[in-house]
Amino acid sequence: MFNSLSEKLGNIANKLRGSARVSEADLDATLREMRMALLEADVALPVVRHLMSEVRERALGAEVAKSLQPGQVIIKILNDALADLLGGQRRDLNLSKIPSVILLCGLQGAGKTTTAGKLARLLIGQGKKVALTSVDATRPAAREQLQVLAGQVDVPYIAGDGASAAAMAKSAVKQAGRDGHHVLILDTAGRQVVDDELMAEIREVAGAVGATERLLVLDAMTGQTALQIAEQFHSAVNMSGCILTKTDADVRGGAALSVAHSTGVPVRYVGTGEKIDAFELFDPQRMAGRILGQGDVVGLVEKIQAGVDEEQAQKAADRLKKGQFDLGDFAEQLGQMQNMGGMASMLKMMPGMKLPQDALDQIDDKPIKRMQAMVYSMTPKERKYPKLMNGSRKRRVAMGSGTSVPELNRMLKQFAQMQRMMKKMKGGKGRRMLAQMMGKFGGMGGGGMPPGMPRM
Repeated sequence: MFNSLSEKLGNIANKLRGSARVSEADLDATLREMRMALLEADVALPVVRHLMSEVRERALGAEVAKSLQPGQVIIKILNDALADLLGGQRRDLNLSKIPSVILLCGLQGAGKTTTAGKLARLLIGQGKKVALTSVDATRPAAREQLQVLAGQVDVPYIAGDGASAAAMAKSAVKQAGRDGHHVLILDTAGRQVVDDELMAEIREVAGAVGATERLLVLDAMTGQTALQIAEQFHSAVNMSGCILTKTDADVRGGAALSVAHSTGVPVRYVGTGEKIDAFELFDPQRMAGRILGQGDVVGLVEKIQAGVDEEQAQKAADRLKKGQFDLGDFAEQLGQMQNMGGMASMLKMMPGMKLPQDALDQIDDKPIKRMQAMVYSMTPKERKYPKLMNGSRKRRVAMGSGTSVPELNRMLKQFAQMQRMMKKMKGGKGRRMLAQMMGKFGGMGGGGMPPGMPRM
């Protein structure tokens, strides 16, 4: 999401950085570029006008005139205005009641049911005891789909009793309370279009269970139509937040800006892919920084904390210090990187790492997976002592991993170089040696970038 907008606004920000002087004419030219970038990103025209007015008013103030680096100040102003537009401060869910009921609503096809499973998984990771239920009284298949998802994320599915959606919801909430669940995620029925019957049903369900959170699930691909849908649901049910799905396919991102500003309903989460773990908390301040190419260090740290097994990492560090780092440890480290969303995902969050989107699209994690496959096709002894790898062993490993002997030879050679350097990493030389290691341990072809990185 925001790929196109981030590239264009990031380029504008780069022009401003370090500017010794920014005249009113320069500011007008910059705002025109920003306006075009926002409109092309499918941001609603009233929202664009509001943002440009805010930036211009602040940028013409005394703060910029007195600054030695006016370009940097204008970037900060744009960052703050974007963050305000996206909802201001991050808002966590209100889960003070037991059970707290999170009601999900939205049109059919927006991804409500999948989102219910993803949200459950995220809350489990926060130590919550979660249950799922569906109150779609007309589509048994929707209830069955949620049951399957509940099994995938290892949470109970509660089947509410009753002929109406409200009755099913009340029954499920009572059961969740008896079972001691902290949170009940309630998936409601959807329709192809917004209609009075759907709105009345959702109002009835929300009132019957006293939902602590009412979250609208919106398909980011619908563009400005998402704004109309949000306004209709909000006027009927008073939504407390929204979840944008399919943001990985929406390079423009205008829906998030338009919905948050026009309805006052903050974006709380975003779905970033099809996998059950492709789901993120939405932080307006950090997202604004990412749009302007300033990275997201906090988000990167959180991603590392969620994806890295601390015990494994400590063991690997201890073995590294002793010079015992072997192919098994190496494969584990590659796996940790995959758990963090792969290389492109991490690069986007690094400050100063402003790669064009077409370059990020070229980053391929397949070489990393192929390396892992080679290592896991070896015996534990072969991983520990790579010198055991003779011709017949290599043919066996290549066949078992779906790779070739030349690929295996390259990987073993690169690992041997890396291992030698790691043994030398002592004292003040460590940082320089690590830089050399990253240069030598390049892609499968042996370049100067990590595996899968595009050649620029």
